[in-house]
Amino acid sequence: MKKFLLIFVMVFAHCIVAQNKSAGSEEFNSFFKKFNADKSFQMSRIKFPLTVKLNNDDYELVDYSIAKSDYIILNLNKSKEERDYTQKTILKSNSVIIEQRGINNGIYVDYIFEKRKGLWFLKTWIDSST
Repeated sequence: MKKFLLIFVMVFAHCIVAQNKSAGSEEFNSFFKKFNADKSFQMSRIKFPLTVKLNNDDYELVDYSIAKSDYIILNLNKSKEERDYTQKTILKSNSVIIEQRGINNGIYVDYIFEKRKGLWFLKTWIDSST
């Protein structure tokens, strides 16, 4: 009887853990839509200070730190008609890169998102625009 009870408890615990993992794993597309539509949500999904890479005056990539108070809300979900760049989404298992490449204007930016404990966060961006 003890063995049966122990097996039952172990199976039950395993089912709860599996259910919590699947329920807590966020899909990128739904995250991305909310990230661009809700300013508070966007701020909650960035760990500050945020370190990004930007070109300096000599066109060398340099690390810059952005404090929460200096952060400007991003909109990475513009329609094709609203933008003067192409946008490509590269999905990996625990990261996503949003590539923006200008159309005759020098825009060249990669936004990098990372999944942590089942939730998506903006990790950084690299702006090599000229």
